[in-house]
Amino acid sequence: MTEEQAVIAVSAGIAKAKEMGVRVTVAAVDAGGHAKALIRMDGAPFHSVTFATDKARTSAGFGTPTALWKDRIGGRPHVLTGLNGREGFMPVGGGVPVLADQATIGAIGVSGAKEEEDCEIAAAALTAIGLSLA
Repeated sequence: MTEEQAVIAVSAGIAKAKEMGVRVTVAAVDAGGHAKALIRMDGAPFHSVTFATDKARTSAGFGTPTALWKDRIGGRPHVLTGLNGREGFMPVGGGVPVLADQATIGAIGVSGAKEEEDCEIAAAALTAIGLSLA
């Protein structure tokens, strides 16, 4: 993920959050989970900085949206128990991978609103750089 893509995506996510009337943090990371860009809106929960970054890191690490973890864990709570507390792991919707030629080049994470809203904002951030979840 280039720095230009990161800045555009994060800025677009913030614009979408403002349109929705929510206050969030939007983070972008590279394929290794390292920070590329981050904005915490005024009034967004301070914990949303860590949560947004961890959602992005989780998505970059697995190359899938974090919202898919609900189905992956399903009725197997032992899976969540085994993963719980792992640094940088956040199996909650709002993280989406940034893919180029089917390879993960980064990810975007959003936190601070309801899970569905975080997902919607992350999708808008992807759209701003010409990508989608499909």
